Amino acid sequence: MSPEEKLEVKQISEREYWVGENRIYFGEDDIIYVTAVGDADEKIAAAMKEIEIRFINMAKGEVSLLVDLNKCGKQSPEARKIRMSLGENSKIRKVAVFGIHPVAKIIASFVVGISKNDKLCFFKTKEEALAWLKGREEIC
Repeated sequence: MSPEEKLEVKQISEREYWVGENRIYFGEDDIIYVTAVGDADEKIAAAMKEIEIRFINMAKGEVSLLVDLNKCGKQSPEARKIRMSLGENSKIRKVAVFGIHPVAKIIASFVVGISKNDKLCFFKTKEEALAWLKGREEIC
């Protein structure tokens, strides 16, 4: 997205927003469902984080994030920093990511391993990710 382009943020309901082609939905199960589509720059990442924080603040307790990267493109370095900073929120219990390209997963796993982030886990499928978030699977 060029600096001249206006980012479209659409509120569908109290619990659903679209940021460009990215969908963010806050489920009744206290899981924030994120579907990332296409490339993301700082503006997109900041808008998504703002909505996710709004959802986190709506929750009575902790929340989890389920992030679908099947259609995700390149993330700018600034966007990655913004996305990673969300994980520092104390109300986030777990973050499950699925649909990541195998090579990107290796790189991401290395970064996550260095940071010793036990709240973040990568999965092949949405079903595996949801099972872990809902406590049916202990090991990620």
